Amino acid sequence: MAGCRREQLPAKSTKEYNEVVRTFFVGLAALEVGHDVQADSKLAEMTRLAPSEPAGWANWGLLALRQRNYDQAAERLERARSLAPDDDQIEYLIGLLESSRGRTAEAIAALRKAVSHNPKNLIATFKLAEEIERQGEDAGAAEFQQLMQKILGTQPDNLAALIELSRVAAKRGDTETLKSTVARIASHSGNWPPEVKQQLEALQSAAAGADPHSRGRFRRRPRDIRCRVAAPTMRPRQDATGRGGCSRCARA
Repeated sequence: MAGCRREQLPAKSTKEYNEVVRTFFVGLAALEVGHDVQADSKLAEMTRLAPSEPAGWANWGLLALRQRNYDQAAERLERARSLAPDDDQIEYLIGLLESSRGRTAEAIAALRKAVSHNPKNLIATFKLAEEIERQGEDAGAAEFQQLMQKILGTQPDNLAALIELSRVAAKRGDTETLKSTVARIASHSGNWPPEVKQQLEALQSAAAGADPHSRGRFRRRPRDIRCRVAAPTMRPRQDATGRGGCSRCARA
């Protein structure tokens, strides 16, 4: 995965280059483990040493986002975007920022750009689906279902996406998708705790029933299961409430 853009850095093997790299990775390590004071100091220094390198601005913006300093986060992430306008991870972080501000339309616009830049960014796809469904429109539920199916086209065993697909299929009355998806979920349940298996059995019964009231109860069950067995599957490393840096530099 991408790291800092070498063309934006001093010549390799120079003292200046080594200083930029050292500063960046010290700041990134601090960001990873939650040492915010050191992360802030080093990432700020990184943006002074290499102001044209988007990774420094993106990770510094992530720090501000995690601290809920939204104005600072916006300034830094917009600077990163201006330096790397086609970077899906930066657009994803801007989507998180706008979502945190309660600006759903702006969040959706940024997340659509992230997915457009990189259709394989499944974390951005998942977050986009959540923001779209939050609008509460029938068309939004249909697109949410399409996005879950897109994720499953790449990761067919992704439990978080399977569970969300079953929930939205029940919501939309898509019986065929509902039954097939619940069967796929059940195929992963061999090592689940007994209490979660009981929830799955109730879910299977509700999915098989024709009673509309049972379908209503069904829609409340999948996320209970997801919280127990599937929540980590689609959680972004660079979520504003978690740890970790922008993946364009945090992962190698």
